[in-house]
Amino acid sequence: MTPRILVFVFFCSVLMSLVAFWDHHWMGYLKDLVVLVHEICHATVALFTGGQVKGIALHGDEGGETIAIPSNFRASFMLVVSAGYIGSSIVGGFLLKMGFQRIHPRQTIVLFGILLITVSILFSQIGDLAYSTGIFWGVFLVILGFLGEIPSVISLVFLGTSISLYSIYDLSDFADRVTETDAGILAVWMCGLSPEDLEEGTLPGYVVFLGYLIATLWSTLSLSVLYYFLRSSFLSQENAENSDTEESYSEDQEDENTFALLGSESNFDGKCQKES
Repeated sequence: MTPRILVFVFFCSVLMSLVAFWDHHWMGYLKDLVVLVHEICHATVALFTGGQVKGIALHGDEGGETIAIPSNFRASFMLVVSAGYIGSSIVGGFLLKMGFQRIHPRQTIVLFGILLITVSILFSQIGDLAYSTGIFWGVFLVILGFLGEIPSVISLVFLGTSISLYSIYDLSDFADRVTETDAGILAVWMCGLSPEDLEEGTLPGYVVFLGYLIATLWSTLSLSVLYYFLRSSFLSQENAENSDTEESYSEDQEDENTFALLGSESNFDGKCQKES
């Protein structure tokens, strides 16, 4: 069994485990991490679009918030709100790609851990859940990176699967908690309503409908991003395997040609000796 098949089997087992045990209390630590990644994506886009980030907080109920001040141009708010789910898909897909292809897995997992530690120190309060989650997971991932390539590859595949799955799974809660989701917030903003209109029971039907459209669009984009990273990972591995096969075949051909040349030279020497 090739390493690629082993990694793929592990990916499938992790996926099934997450689906089966997502509501188990032990999964709470992992949920806090993926929610933190979700909030980091909000904060990152806010900073890159010229805004300010005042803080990141986790609530411990699969919820969190990023307190940010978007920049002046109108599209910045839309980009910041959309970055949570779409950004999580990109991060998860990237980690999966680095794990499947074994592209600097140790360096990747260490840098990811350092990123968590840095963001937690800069944008969360000491003692808060966001701070402890970022520091704990950051130190843990850095240690894993120093343990070797195999633990790093397994961690990348595991975390990539968890983050990618959550970015899609969490959107399923939209029907039950319209006003608490990013899609609902963006729908209210696009319709020109005030924050007070987010109270339950006051949202017009067209706002809820728009929220469903936004959630569907984000789900489609998230699945497309995950598909892209997985497909590119497998294609790169197939090309590498084909290249190795061609090199092996060319080496065998060279060996056969060398043996044939040696055989012809020996026959020629034998004929020369007989003639002499």
